[in-house]
Amino acid sequence: MEKDLVAVLGGGNGGHAVAANLALNGCKVNFCELPQFAESFERVLRTKEIRIEGISIDGTARLNLATTDIQQAIREAEVVFVVTPAFGHKTMAESCAPYVQDGQIIILMPGSGGSLEFVKIFRQKKVKQQIVFAETCTLPYGARLKGPGHVSVLIHAVVLPTGVFPAKKTDEVIPKLKQFYPAIMPARDVLEAAINNPNPIVHPVATLLSATRIEHSKGEFYLYAEGMTPSVARAFESLNEERLALCKAMGYKLHHWDNLEFKSYNLGETEEECRYRILNTSMDAAFGKDGIYAGIKMKGPEHLKDRFISEDVPYGMVLGSTLGNLIGVPTPTHDAVIQLSSVVNRTDYWKTGRGIKELGLSKMQKRGLKKFLMDGI
Repeated sequence: MEKDLVAVLGGGNGGHAVAANLALNGCKVNFCELPQFAESFERVLRTKEIRIEGISIDGTARLNLATTDIQQAIREAEVVFVVTPAFGHKTMAESCAPYVQDGQIIILMPGSGGSLEFVKIFRQKKVKQQIVFAETCTLPYGARLKGPGHVSVLIHAVVLPTGVFPAKKTDEVIPKLKQFYPAIMPARDVLEAAINNPNPIVHPVATLLSATRIEHSKGEFYLYAEGMTPSVARAFESLNEERLALCKAMGYKLHHWDNLEFKSYNLGETEEECRYRILNTSMDAAFGKDGIYAGIKMKGPEHLKDRFISEDVPYGMVLGSTLGNLIGVPTPTHDAVIQLSSVVNRTDYWKTGRGIKELGLSKMQKRGLKKFLMDGI
């Protein structure tokens, strides 16, 4: 394999940003979108170029290949970057399985446990090749498409906790991945990376608690400007306490919020006021006129079936809740948000979501789960 030949699967905001940055940093990039989305990918297919701007590299990236043929895309690629929403992981895994090659690394950005769905599907399809999987806790960029083949990057991740499956390969795999993204740092395993995704903690409950405003405004709603209030901050704290309990039970670290001493900031008279003001100070810094998020369209969500619920609940919160059930950690606030989301959207996210059972882990005890994540057995 050529060391710098990589594949990027997924032609959305994040996929464009990843493909363009890697290409401009000297990699040969095969960029692939599934055939059913070829119409929106037509310009890139024709030009093999991506225009990128913002706080990352500014320029026009020339791709090695732009295709809707996944076999061509991943052939001879050392690393395959899967940059899709969580609900796209199953299709990508099924599409990749017949064509993978020994020694490839498949990394999901982000994963939300999706690397384990890849493992399950590859085993069901009796894939014999030796593949190592990895997943990050979040996307490396906050990016938005400005038009066909044109992406704008407004923020990049400072740290990217990344789990490897099997975890015994971590010391071997992480240095390879850091060549592409220096922000990558090792998580204990892929579940630790999944739990570190902040979106399921922030997005669903803030959206639910703003339901009447969202529906009344008919699209004129800005979650970060309007939806972050003291009551919502208290809900964040409850969800995060449950997440910390999951981490403690599994021996995990919460890379972003763990050991945060609110009182040390001295921003309010009470701990609750400090929490709220820290949240809003960070939001003001990020989303203000001159903030790093200033160019990102922050309007919305416009309805309750936005991805803030329809992705973050079934693919984030359900994983946390069902993991809690498996290892004996109560998650009542997670459960309440999942249940209310199911009611308001008339969709049973407990059934449609990707939890421990769907990942093939429900018959394991905690000790067996840890062994499986470490050794792949």
